[in-house]
Amino acid sequence: MSVARASLVMIAALVASRILGWLRLSVIGATFGETPQLDAFWAAFRIPNTLFELLVAGALSSAFIPVFAGYLAKEREGEAWRVASSVVNALILVLLALSALMWLAAPWLVPTLVAPGFASDPAQLTLTVDLTRLMLLSPIFMGLSALVTGVLQSYRQFLAGAVAPLVYNGVQILFALFASPFIGIQALAYGVVAGAALMFLVQLPELTFRRTKYELALDLAHPGVREVFRLAGPRTFSLGAVQLVFFVDTYLASFMPAGSLTALNYAFQLMLLPLGVFSIAISAAVFPTLSHYASLGQAARMRDALQQAIRWILFLTLPTAIVMVVLRRPIVNLLFQYGKFGADARETTQAAFLFYALGLAGHALVQILARAYYASRDTTTPVALTLISITVNVILSVALAPTLGINGLALANSIATLAEAALLVLLLAPRARLRLVGLGYAVAKQVTAALVMGVAMFAFIRVTNIPFDLATAPPKPLLLVQTVLAAAFGGGVYLLAAVTLRIGELGEVLAFLRARSRPAADRDRAARGEG
Repeated sequence: MSVARASLVMIAALVASRILGWLRLSVIGATFGETPQLDAFWAAFRIPNTLFELLVAGALSSAFIPVFAGYLAKEREGEAWRVASSVVNALILVLLALSALMWLAAPWLVPTLVAPGFASDPAQLTLTVDLTRLMLLSPIFMGLSALVTGVLQSYRQFLAGAVAPLVYNGVQILFALFASPFIGIQALAYGVVAGAALMFLVQLPELTFRRTKYELALDLAHPGVREVFRLAGPRTFSLGAVQLVFFVDTYLASFMPAGSLTALNYAFQLMLLPLGVFSIAISAAVFPTLSHYASLGQAARMRDALQQAIRWILFLTLPTAIVMVVLRRPIVNLLFQYGKFGADARETTQAAFLFYALGLAGHALVQILARAYYASRDTTTPVALTLISITVNVILSVALAPTLGINGLALANSIATLAEAALLVLLLAPRARLRLVGLGYAVAKQVTAALVMGVAMFAFIRVTNIPFDLATAPPKPLLLVQTVLAAAFGGGVYLLAAVTLRIGELGEVLAFLRARSRPAADRDRAARGEG
């Protein structure tokens, strides 16, 4: 129940964040359209984002939480904060040094490794270098924000960390709306830096409330600090390899027609938005619990928590993927039928969105399965599997891009991610003693319900003659009503199928919501077994 409660808090905040994320993409697209300038921004984002992903996003955060939570579970809070302080200080120094180095190397890195296709347009290439340099401050603030989020999650406090992305998206929207008329595309770069800084600052009040014991320490010899860096090493290597995929995609897209890189990024971001609402929220909420059980050697509890998280994630992700596939055209139309983002740009985006949506379940499973390994302080196995996935992805991208364009890049990503998820399950099953028969039976029922939902939605669209053509779409209010009706009908069919097939996750969700609707005193008595 504690995992479910944390998941609900994060999902609520992340739904709001994803709505803002959709709005951010819509505002940016309407403001700048399918232009070389917006392509330059997405290419410039690659180096700063790589620094963050390598050092913080999955590496230190995935290694830091198990160590920090482990000290807290053993009631050694003072040592936990000694480790946290040393890691934070080391991270700041490393990020400052690397950002300065990338600032100097940007004029060489951009035309050589990031977007060589821009060399035919010197103005676009120069703009990409300038935007890269502007955004190199963002990894420092985002790194601090991620570590603060890790500390708070170890204390089972999830709200501040979930609200931080709201601030990040909101700031970028404001810069795109009100600063772009004066400074053009550079407004987006300034918005990234300002948003990253506020992501960190907005979490400080909650951190202070936790009686922060931060100190100016750099105790790299502390066993806990060495354990963090030991665990982070393989994951850093893995994420470096993951970034290779994005560099390869950016590299290949830079040779395609103008706007291709923007459409590819928009399609990928659309796929990530629902992923963040369900999979990332539940995975982040369950991770401290998995780490806690692993630290105390409670293997059975860890297995049960993991299996519940897998079932919950797929119960929510599979119908979402169906909605994305069936309603991809109206979704893209509703979000981007504004300003300078024309019908051709929307057509390109929705096609790539389809191929990314096929891999949504794989992305969702990788989130939780990788964390199960990290909770047991094994970063080597998921790294090895990630390298296999990346190799498959890069080979398929190079092979499919000449014939399928950005659709080939999206399809390559989905195939590789699904393969990675399958390998993670196969290797984790014996060591975590997963009940594969029961889990497989539950997932089979979920897949059946999702497929029935998809067929019903297609039938609904045919019967009602909803016109979803991108170039001749109906007025936006009517399109919104039609899309909501189609999604609601599909959702109703999914719930009906879940009841018919006796899918347990539906009952668990309803039981949790009923429990949360009871007065607090009644919940406390029930928790104590008093009624």
